[in-house]
Amino acid sequence: MRFGTRVRVAREKAGVSPEEVTERSLFSVGTLGLIEEGSHVPDLGAAIVLDEKLEAEGVLLDAWAQTRITTSLQAGADIFALTEQVNQMRYYAPLVLPDPFLTEEYARALTRVERPMEARLVLRDRPRVRRVSSTSYGPPFHCLVVDEAALTRVVSDTRTTHDQLRHLCELAASEAVTVQVVPDGLPHHPGLRGAFWTLSFSPRHTLAYTPHPRGPGHTVTDAKQIKGYTDLFATLQSVALSAQASLRLIEEAAKRFEEPPKRQAITAGSGTGGLSSLINAPAASRNS
Repeated sequence: MRFGTRVRVAREKAGVSPEEVTERSLFSVGTLGLIEEGSHVPDLGAAIVLDEKLEAEGVLLDAWAQTRITTSLQAGADIFALTEQVNQMRYYAPLVLPDPFLTEEYARALTRVERPMEARLVLRDRPRVRRVSSTSYGPPFHCLVVDEAALTRVVSDTRTTHDQLRHLCELAASEAVTVQVVPDGLPHHPGLRGAFWTLSFSPRHTLAYTPHPRGPGHTVTDAKQIKGYTDLFATLQSVALSAQASLRLIEEAAKRFEEPPKRQAITAGSGTGGLSSLINAPAASRNS
């Protein structure tokens, strides 16, 4: 009701009819009526459109974020459901890359190491998180701060690690993803206690999440703790390399895991360059 009431008040204050609001929008006049009466909460795209068309300067987006968070948590939503309506995702990874950034083979290799006695097909205790794509644009935007050690550790084999690093390079070069690396040479920094994510729905409404190796992880809703996580992430960004320097470091790391080119075998086939030509050559020619 709170978001719908805010939309109706903002529309009436601006002197805009429902038809004018929905013109060239993502929803119909009927849907706008459901929003204003509080029986429908739109997605992030529609909330952004309403805020812009009614010149609410972020007020409607904040009201939408509060409503979306409240209704999602009351419905028992997991991290996967929450990330679908987030404006920006921030991740800190000290030991291993977060699930949304993994290739399929790298993720399988991690599972084999963590759970050697369990069948991968029956693992249902961790949330399904949508993978980040290098071709996506618009929200959610993704910011990753990762320790260099997480990039240089071989998982499964060098090819799997190489392909993962190349995938991370593609993501880091895309418009919707920023990657910063905390270099190994840094003696200590404030993120050593573990991985965490922050989920920003609007400038004033954010959640935090701590992933666990077993189970769905922990969603943080306490405002004071969330402020601590957002401040910690800002500190980590300040000690990490720039995005451009980080991309160069990831590219160099990927090159170190490239397989050397196979040397061409010497064959005894016909032709001037083969082994047979050397064997059948006159003695004087072989000795020269």
